[in-house]
Amino acid sequence: MKSLITVVIIVAVIIACVISSYYYPQTYHEFFSVFVKDPLWASVFVTILLVAINAYYAWQVRQTIHEMEKARRAEFIPHVRAELSFLGSIFLILTITNFGKGPATDIKAQIAFFPSGERRPWEQAIMSPNESIRILLPDGNINRVCERAARIVVSGECKDIFGQTFKIYDEMDTKEFIERATQLQPILERDLARMVEDIKNELERIERELHGIGRELERQHKRTA
Repeated sequence: MKSLITVVIIVAVIIACVISSYYYPQTYHEFFSVFVKDPLWASVFVTILLVAINAYYAWQVRQTIHEMEKARRAEFIPHVRAELSFLGSIFLILTITNFGKGPATDIKAQIAFFPSGERRPWEQAIMSPNESIRILLPDGNINRVCERAARIVVSGECKDIFGQTFKIYDEMDTKEFIERATQLQPILERDLARMVEDIKNELERIERELHGIGRELERQHKRTA
C-alpha cells in the first residue's frame, strides 16, 4: 500500500512538471540552464533528491518496525476477568481467569462485596494465560449470598511482560446471575439427559459390534480346527 502511494506521488509530480513545462517553457529553460552552466548545482540537486528519498524510505522502515512492534506486543496482552460460577448445586464462588494470550504480572486489585462493605486485597506476582483462581464469597449459599454480596466489584490493575499497565474492572450482580442460572437449568438438564442417552446408545452399538466380531472369530476358529 505504501509503495503504491509512493508511485502515485511520483507520477503526479511528473505530470505536474510536464504540464508546467508546456505552459511555462521559458521558466523551465532558465531553471535547467543553471545546471548546464554550473555542474555543482546539479550535484547539489541530486544530493538533495537522494537525501529526501532516503529519508522517506527510512521513515517507511521506521513505521513498519513500529507496526510490527505493536503487533508483537498485542500477542502478549493479558485479559483478566472475574465472573461468578457454581461450586456444586447451591454454592457460588468468584472465579478470576486470565483469558489473554500473555501472562499478567504484578497484579494489584481489590474485591469488594456489597452491601456488607467487606473488602479483600488481591495481589499476585504472575497469572499465566488460562490460569484461574477461585475465591470464596462471604456466604456463597444461593439462599443467603445476596444478604452480604448482592453486588461484587473487582478493580485494580496488572502489567504485561513489557511493563504496560492494564486496568482490571468487573462488576457482578449476584441476584441477576442466580436468576439467569435458574432459568437455564432446565435447558442444561435436558441437554445433559440427551448427551447421556446418546452415549448409552453409542455404547450399545459398540457392544453389538463386539459381539458380532466375537461370533465371527469363533466361526473362523471352528473352520480352521
